[in-house]
Amino acid sequence: MSTGRRRLPVPIAVAFALIATLVAAPVGAAGTTPTLRLFVSSTQITVERNRHGSVSVDPGAWVAPVNDDFELWVSRPDYDTPITIKQVDADTKAVLRTFPAKNLEGWSGLKDFGHYEVRDAKGNVLLRETIAFCPNSWQRQRLSDDAPLASGYPYSCGAGFAAPFTKGSIWGLELGWASPIVRGYHSRFAWMADRRNYTIRFWIDPAWVDLLSITPDDAATEIHVTVVDRGTLAAQERSAPAGPTYLPYPSVPVVTVPDPGALPDLLSTPVYAMETYSRRGHDYLAFAATEWNAGPGTLVVEGFRSPDEASMDAFQYFVLDGQAVGKAPIGELEFHAGGGHNHWHFEEFTRYSLLDAESKEILVSGKQSWCLVNTDALDLTVPNANVLGFGQDLTTSCGGPGALWIREILDVGWGDTYTQFQRGQAFDITGLPNGAYHVRVHVNPTGSMLETDTTNNVEDRLIRLRGKPGHRRVVVPPWHGIDTEDYCAFCG
Repeated sequence: MSTGRRRLPVPIAVAFALIATLVAAPVGAAGTTPTLRLFVSSTQITVERNRHGSVSVDPGAWVAPVNDDFELWVSRPDYDTPITIKQVDADTKAVLRTFPAKNLEGWSGLKDFGHYEVRDAKGNVLLRETIAFCPNSWQRQRLSDDAPLASGYPYSCGAGFAAPFTKGSIWGLELGWASPIVRGYHSRFAWMADRRNYTIRFWIDPAWVDLLSITPDDAATEIHVTVVDRGTLAAQERSAPAGPTYLPYPSVPVVTVPDPGALPDLLSTPVYAMETYSRRGHDYLAFAATEWNAGPGTLVVEGFRSPDEASMDAFQYFVLDGQAVGKAPIGELEFHAGGGHNHWHFEEFTRYSLLDAESKEILVSGKQSWCLVNTDALDLTVPNANVLGFGQDLTTSCGGPGALWIREILDVGWGDTYTQFQRGQAFDITGLPNGAYHVRVHVNPTGSMLETDTTNNVEDRLIRLRGKPGHRRVVVPPWHGIDTEDYCAFCG
């Protein structure tokens, strides 16, 4: 789906650049002490009531630095001395401000930093809470490629079970990164919705506004929520005129011929774990497949979204020695609600199809989008393979409806396994005659992603259908002598 965003005429583009400061953190005058700002990813949200008459909303409320990196040192010299908070210059570590221990929520964040409330159209308060703020959230977002490729701050403000014994911690946000003001599993708001219109308001506590010299415009924001009946959104067709997307984040250059050392090589295993099942008079053929990256470069796909946009512009990044040296626009990312997803998907990764004995395509799987993540190590002996696969600087973040940014990673040597067992993803073989077929996996089918070799993107697997309607069977001959359907072959 296109959002219809077109390359803008110069006067309009200049105006848009001013509006874009809602996302790209502003650069202040030299010597200005870094502070914070509060904003939301969407000022208008439409949600459906569930069958119980309630709604669940991801508000997408974020806190980001202004002027420069925002860094706090939270420490005590010994266990008998109160904890202090010192805001420091991120480069020189010179102390800029000092806050007393009463402003701390233990080791979990800044005490009473923010507030939110949910009101209905008559002004009745349904939800209200005062919240601490931790800059070091694992849910933080990269707002543009002007920001560092990976955050250098920890993913937690405290030390878990050992928090009572913590002596010092560093909390912070780089310029161009943001953290949610409401963290973790409490970041979705739910209430019984017997009305159509609601307002969610967020604001930073006046005490912190004064302590951090936050401007009034950056200290409060609100979201207008429209509630519709169950099934309404699914029935609406989302359409917009096609057009080329603009490039809102110009820091990393767009390249058409990237360094070969930064390119992935995308391949797939043949389909495996195949089985048939029947449901409501239909027969289905289910399967699994693992798409993987043979390198030498990590596949990095990032999506950026401006406030109130329905989709994200997707870019493939080319990374050498931990630095992004180029990027290429490769389409869009869309949010997929329900079906066990509720996150952002990339639309151009793989195509699954069923071919007849003459290699004519007769069916295409409804699985058309992905959130890539390392699930299986396919070959850790290839050059540049990431032996650990997890816990590295670059990690996948599939995001929720309030996200402004997501990143999808497929490390060198690693694959992402998907199983197509759901209706719409499995092949509907009702009415297909018994006989020989091929199941094809085509990685990077549109060629939108840049890689070292596109001649190895297709993998076909011979199968044979047997049985009667309602009791179909699939016979899967060995592949290169490997019986992939004999799970004992994988036993230790």
